[in-house]
Amino acid sequence: MDVRDYPLADFAAVLDDLEVVNRVTRAAPPTLGFLERLTAGWAPGSDLRVADLGYGQGGMLRTIHRWAEARGLRPKLTGVDMNPRCRALAEARTPPEMAIDWHLGDLFDWQPAERPHAIVSALFAHHLPTPDVVRLLRWQEGMATHGWFVNDLHRHWFAWGGFSALAWAARWHPCVRHDGALSVRRAFVREEWQAMLADAGVPAEIRWHPLFRLCVGRIK
Repeated sequence: MDVRDYPLADFAAVLDDLEVVNRVTRAAPPTLGFLERLTAGWAPGSDLRVADLGYGQGGMLRTIHRWAEARGLRPKLTGVDMNPRCRALAEARTPPEMAIDWHLGDLFDWQPAERPHAIVSALFAHHLPTPDVVRLLRWQEGMATHGWFVNDLHRHWFAWGGFSALAWAARWHPCVRHDGALSVRRAFVREEWQAMLADAGVPAEIRWHPLFRLCVGRIK
């Protein structure tokens, strides 16, 4: 989605509709399930450092913050995004007590004071060309101390048709309708993920989740 020239109000409306799309299509459960497995057996009061790549308006990190606190963990969360409008919206829509660090810049240039336990992303990888996905896999493997999780779409004709019909019926923003259908077409299938993982030299598990989520993750 390239809406950099949109007026701010339209840009915000697009991200608001994307937030609804993520709720309807159950974007969060695969990521939370990964974090549940990663933190199994952690003592209450433990810090949990998570970085989210391409955070948009920050909905996933706010969800992770609530999830972590409910489990007695102390969330130390960072978002990494290149769009200053995303940072402005994420800051405006996040309670200050969450103390989430909204970092602005290229993820490959990000140098945190402490490496994150986990790196996550949602609906981000399919925007990258294949060589950059391979680079991302290697970078995550080196940066995260405990694991990483790529939450993305499964390219399938039914997912494309289903989203197009749902987006039309829900009257979502035209940019969301167009970009969502395009995202399904740009997403990967299992064999492509297997090839990219092999190129990266990184071991990982590929799991399919409803609704047409193809997720790639690794717990070290």
